[in-house]
Amino acid sequence: LGRRATRLGARETAALVDLKLRETEAAMREIEEGVKDGLAPLQPLQYRVEDDAAKALDLSIEIEGVDELTEAVSAAAGARATVPTMTSRRRFRRFRAAARTTAIWRTAVGFAFRVARNRRKFSDASSSEAVAARSKLAADFRDALLRLGPTFIKFGQLLSTRVDVLPPEVIKELATLQNEVPSFSPDRAITIVKEELQIKDMSDVFATFERTPLAAASLAQVHRATLKDGGDEVVVKVQRDGLREQFDVDCANIKFLARLADRFDPENEGVASDWKGIADTSETVLYREIDFLVERDAAVKFREAFEGKNGQKAMDYVKVPRTYDPYCTSKLLVLEYVPGTKINDVENLKKLEGVDLEQLSRRLTFSYLEQLCRHGFFHCDPHPGNVAVDDQIPGGRLIYYDFGMMEYIERDVKAGFVDLVYSLYKNEPIIACDALETMGVLRPGLDRFSIERIAKNYLDSFCATVESKNAKGVTGIDEGAAKWETEMTEEEQKAARKERRGQIGKDLFATPAGR
Repeated sequence: LGRRATRLGARETAALVDLKLRETEAAMREIEEGVKDGLAPLQPLQYRVEDDAAKALDLSIEIEGVDELTEAVSAAAGARATVPTMTSRRRFRRFRAAARTTAIWRTAVGFAFRVARNRRKFSDASSSEAVAARSKLAADFRDALLRLGPTFIKFGQLLSTRVDVLPPEVIKELATLQNEVPSFSPDRAITIVKEELQIKDMSDVFATFERTPLAAASLAQVHRATLKDGGDEVVVKVQRDGLREQFDVDCANIKFLARLADRFDPENEGVASDWKGIADTSETVLYREIDFLVERDAAVKFREAFEGKNGQKAMDYVKVPRTYDPYCTSKLLVLEYVPGTKINDVENLKKLEGVDLEQLSRRLTFSYLEQLCRHGFFHCDPHPGNVAVDDQIPGGRLIYYDFGMMEYIERDVKAGFVDLVYSLYKNEPIIACDALETMGVLRPGLDRFSIERIAKNYLDSFCATVESKNAKGVTGIDEGAAKWETEMTEEEQKAARKERRGQIGKDLFATPAGR
């Protein structure tokens, strides 16, 4: 294909790749259907599959159950031609890995050509036609991530926070991955619970267990239940099957794709996207998230900090669900059931008795400043599905869910961040640069004249906008006339950026006399 691609155009190459991949998928579907039709229902014990259909395919497999066999073959939509005799699960895993890689690369190649075609077609990226084309491509990309499964759903969720890398149309579509993740079979969830707790029947531990999940996420789904001992209402977070094995294959492919993206993706306003850095971070987060014992420990630490333990300040308007440690394993997490209204569901928040939205917004801000500036341990994934509100405290109580993505802040970074926030609101550019140096953003010993001048311009603009919004009328800007960049029209944003770059250029190239 590589040699032929040098003689063919991009469109012909894409068509050829797509044809080859479709042929492999068709071949594997035939294998899958043949195996499914040839297997009679048997008990999930050790047995040997060796019937007419298997012999016709030159296939002989030892496995523990029909479901596992059919699931493995279904996932292997990609390997081509003759299937050798397989006598162990390890051979089957290799088969699935090759098939999985084929599916990933088919998707990646297809979208790479569509992105390149859009860039060639629309010279003005801000035109309405270009925006509409990006929106359509972003919606298709989101659907593709859903089809590829847990790894790519989580990768898409992480990408949805990277407004510095992706355009708004893509961010908007990827943000829906936080709520639109399909659930898996409740029967399989119950089987996993039994295996993890080593029980024969759910009634051994639970008085009730709802089959319909409360919510489904990329790595797990949550069921409501009642404990047999004590009658406490809980939620049971059950991990999806085979995540680690799938992550091994998917992360290797994602990292290779990221290296290609770093080579061919153009810089945005002079700043490289660093796709490899995003891929490395995603891999670290993914493997950490599939160990629910790590999440349990994080939930305990997070709750104790807000309860005022270990010398921290108690905040009664923040609720973190309690964990039930005897029932927690690496694939199972049992937490206190604390229902609430999503933080972005404004209409229903207004209906809650005693909830004050303005006070609630202050509490949300304070809770995060507390995490960042005092605890040094914060929630990294505060999308609306993970932050809720109830009316148990006058003004509204915040509820945090999902503690798989938590992170520590080093002491120097935490101290520098406190000074940075102070400098922002006091308009102190020298203190801001000192803080950035403490945090390790600026190297010590640099000539900071130009950097301090640039910081002063930014802080002047920031403070003037804040003052205008607060209607204090002391900045020379009409009351409420200043705008944040997100409130500007596209033309106003371009003009503001042009002016800012011009000023930065003057500061960077200031002569000694000008200084």
